[in-house]
Amino acid sequence: MKLAMANVSDLRRLGAQGWLPLLFAAWLLLAVLTPEEVYRTFFHALIYPLTLYLLVRKDSMAVWQDPFIRLFLLFCGYMAVTTWLVGSDPADDDAQAMRWAFEAALGILGYFLWMRAVVSRPGFWARWFLVVALAGALSGLLFSLQEAFQGGRIQGFGVMGHPIQGASIATVFLATGLFLTFREDSSASRSDILLAMVSVVSVCAFVTLSQSRAPLIALLLYLFFLAGFLGYRYRRPATIFALLLVTACVVILLQWFIGLGVLSDQLISRGGSYRFEIWAAYLTYPPESVLLGNGAGLDFGLTDAAKLHLEPMGLDIAHPHNIWLGAFVENGLIGVLMQAGLVMLPAIAVSRSRLALRTRLHLLAILVLFLLLTFTDEYTLVTSVHPIWFVGWIPLVFVWVWSRYRTDENGSAIGDSVTVGER
Repeated sequence: MKLAMANVSDLRRLGAQGWLPLLFAAWLLLAVLTPEEVYRTFFHALIYPLTLYLLVRKDSMAVWQDPFIRLFLLFCGYMAVTTWLVGSDPADDDAQAMRWAFEAALGILGYFLWMRAVVSRPGFWARWFLVVALAGALSGLLFSLQEAFQGGRIQGFGVMGHPIQGASIATVFLATGLFLTFREDSSASRSDILLAMVSVVSVCAFVTLSQSRAPLIALLLYLFFLAGFLGYRYRRPATIFALLLVTACVVILLQWFIGLGVLSDQLISRGGSYRFEIWAAYLTYPPESVLLGNGAGLDFGLTDAAKLHLEPMGLDIAHPHNIWLGAFVENGLIGVLMQAGLVMLPAIAVSRSRLALRTRLHLLAILVLFLLLTFTDEYTLVTSVHPIWFVGWIPLVFVWVWSRYRTDENGSAIGDSVTVGER
């Protein structure tokens, strides 16, 4: 009874700012285990209102002065306005695009506040990201067990319900958790290392059996980097043994599920999945305005690229399957430049920070993951609650906040630009 009362008292002392990261933690788990309606409703009903409350407080000035946030909000405003100026889509579609821009703007503000909490409590979030990655991957493996044995593409629950998006999201969760687990200023415990190993095995099996090649390539490149990073950092036989054990477990699982030979044949047989035809179409038929695009409200099926190039080929394609082409089609060259700025700002912050070289390289590896995972899928960063909030937003905002606002154990700034008032 006394313990329960103490827990309630601790929750009351959290305050609004303490509740926001807890809501995000719950939201991540809901996103990989529940239907879309559940995790979307949770975000709208709880996280949005609390974010608004925190933003109207007097001590939120650091949020509005942040360069990344300012650029993202400018991007949202630009999209909301230009969608009315170009394109021949109905007014309802433009109104929906404007609403999505507002939701994205408020969402990124919530993300920024959340990531400040992640930076301040990396140990907890290291475990939580790995737990969520593990939960999403294992539930997907169990849910699609029959498809896996039959050689079909597997998928997970909730936001991981699409093979490509699910594999990409699991990769992002895993990479973020591994960075936090093996961060420079911390020594991982045995339980943390065990959780990391189990998560790597599960996510590798899930991503491979999803047969999504871009996420698989991105994951393998990241894990090769991580293996070199850990081998150089620890330089112990136990590290090599752990890496070999993880590799062996993944190979055994894949051989048991489908067979490595069959899996290789299936990955190769799918060819380019029409990506080159899609990209050629959108490059051959540029948007109505090269500077402003077609507007975010225009259905991709109504573009010249779809009607004059893809439909005659028998391809019913929803979007350009490339986040840079998507930005060009919707928002023109101006939108592409703004989006490039959202990638360059974290990269510059990493290079200017006083973080250790290995940490900076690891942060840049997470940024590269974003580029790889969105090169053959997705089409915009600015939309309502969507898988891009996990695949794109988490790497960008996490790298930005860690490299800019990180402090050492004495509270001294080691990020790109941290002031006493911002801590």
